[in-house]
Amino acid sequence: MKLTVITGRGGKIVGTARHTEGDAAAGRGGPVAGPQQKAHVIDLPRELQKLKSAEELHGALKAHLPGRAKR
Repeated sequence: MKLTVITGRGGKIVGTARHTEGDAAAGRGGPVAGPQQKAHVIDLPRELQKLKSAEELHGALKAHLPGRAKR
């Protein structure tokens, strides 16, 4: 499953959005990085797909973002 992760200053995660398969005729949308933010599209690891809390997800995602060392 693909996930868009928006990071702000210092790499802090400010938002996430899961990619879904939808009706192309309906259009597609998603989060957009603002000033001094970055958008990362990653493959969400299977073990993280079950997390319900945004706080837990954001903490676990840090190791999966580009430029971050795997922990």
